[in-house]
Amino acid sequence: MVRIAPTRWTFSQSRDWVARRMPVLFARPRRVMLAVLVVGMPLAAAVAAGLAADNAGESLREQGSAQLSLYESNLRTELERHAAVPMVLARDQEVADLLRDPSPERVDRLNRKLEAIAATLKASALYVMNGTGTTIAASNWNAAPSFVGQNFSYRPYFQSAMERGEGHHFALGTTSLVPGYYTAQRVVAENRTDGRPAGVVVLKVGFQELERAWSHGQEKVLVSDRDGIVFITNVEGWRYNALPRRLPVTLPASASPPTEEIPTLPWAFGGASDRITLREGNAERRYLLQSAAVPGGDWTIHALTSLAPVATRAQQAGLLAAAVVALAALTGHALAQRRLNLVERLALQEEARAELERRVAAATAELRATENELTQAAKLAALGQMSAAMAHEINQPLAAIRSFADNAVVLLERGRPDAVRDNLAEIADLTDRMAAITRSLKGFARRASGTLGAVSAAAAVGQALALLEARLRRESVTVDTDLPPGPLLVAGEDVRLQQVLVNLIGNAADAMRASPRRHVRITLAAEGEEAVLTVRDSGPGIAEADLPRIFVPFFTTKEAGDGLGLGLSISHGIVEDFGGSLTAANHPEGGALFTIRLKRRDIQT
Repeated sequence: MVRIAPTRWTFSQSRDWVARRMPVLFARPRRVMLAVLVVGMPLAAAVAAGLAADNAGESLREQGSAQLSLYESNLRTELERHAAVPMVLARDQEVADLLRDPSPERVDRLNRKLEAIAATLKASALYVMNGTGTTIAASNWNAAPSFVGQNFSYRPYFQSAMERGEGHHFALGTTSLVPGYYTAQRVVAENRTDGRPAGVVVLKVGFQELERAWSHGQEKVLVSDRDGIVFITNVEGWRYNALPRRLPVTLPASASPPTEEIPTLPWAFGGASDRITLREGNAERRYLLQSAAVPGGDWTIHALTSLAPVATRAQQAGLLAAAVVALAALTGHALAQRRLNLVERLALQEEARAELERRVAAATAELRATENELTQAAKLAALGQMSAAMAHEINQPLAAIRSFADNAVVLLERGRPDAVRDNLAEIADLTDRMAAITRSLKGFARRASGTLGAVSAAAAVGQALALLEARLRRESVTVDTDLPPGPLLVAGEDVRLQQVLVNLIGNAADAMRASPRRHVRITLAAEGEEAVLTVRDSGPGIAEADLPRIFVPFFTTKEAGDGLGLGLSISHGIVEDFGGSLTAANHPEGGALFTIRLKRRDIQT
């Protein structure tokens, strides 16, 4: 007879064991989860939002600085583009003849010429003044009021041009009552014996086109003079308002501060001198204020960039961090709950096994009174029962071991403590890459110094292509460059060399408007003591009859109203100032080819 000892586990013992441990096991994960949700979520959201705000703010500051440089470059380009017209007209023989002998025929002819040039430039006025300051020819000769016969000798631009050769001034017109920027160039007669200037050529331009172009941007842009008065802006209502004195930049020294009658811009400072709050409609919006002095003048350009993207980025990062922490807390709680369920199942299985053993022991006790003939059968039955019980008893621990092993793998795979840190690192990596729209011009915005130095020709090509990138992409023009890997320095000025390249590449794009294939190839190579820079297009080329006069002022092959014919003339003069040469030809395979030869500065002597 086989005896099976009753197990030490009873149903009440198992129930008591589970009852004693269940509250502790259940309460601890629940408390941890609540603590993580209550404390961890806000803390993680605050940290993530702060980091994201810092990164987004720095990115926005860099982007705003690039945009400010671009706006400054636009302003500088607008001024320098117009400055070339009076300089060329001051050397025009027709102007010199008029100042020497202002006959009615010459006055009429020059009036119409100035009118055509002003219309092409979209300038406010273009006029010629004699040595006493009296206007003798003007583009508005047939308009009311006309400048012809008016004496502007008291104007600062006239006095400066007569004394120093050129003058610049921004003021309200006394005759037209229209504000504008005046550029004056002195005219010197070759046959005068007293050496006095014969007169002055003056160009007056407004900034309406520039303001309209700026209005398409997202920033609020304004330009102030040395008195802090806004005179160029893309925000209606800000023009001729005074800047608040609490600014992150120092304005140029002013001899005449604005009077109290001039209204001040409605800016409220939001915690820092470069944080501006504006009321727009029924809401208040915050902006980042960035300012820069315009080189060579008493002007300061300002740009207000919306801080809404920074707040949005911080909010998204905070929500994402909170969601990650909440997901981690819920996942941990689910894993703890699963473990508790497993412990409960094991306890119930142990109770069932103990009940089975109890029944087997009772059956075994009943078999003790069986006859000897049934002893063998009773033994076999007992052995069968014991074998099944033992197999079941061994199977259950093995299954529990396997379950614990699988759970350990899941805990290692899903409960890694680096998950939150990796997610936060991934958020930081995404913030660093959206910085542009914007970087190049800074150099192009700089005013030319007038001093020749060593200039990187390859860098000038890159800056010029960056400035024309949007236009070339819009007009489907492809560019191929062949530049040396090492630095190739030439004698020149960076800003003016970029101006020449922008003009040549822009002319190439204009020439290919009707071409099915629009491609520009730019090469740079060293030939002895010279650097050779070529710009070739795939357009129709230049007519042979036009090649000898391609660099003559006011000669153009474009349609009327599409250019003055000064770009190539000015570029030719700039390259000659550098001690180099600029030539034009037709490439044997088609298209126009412009070749710039400059002296190298990277050769050791």
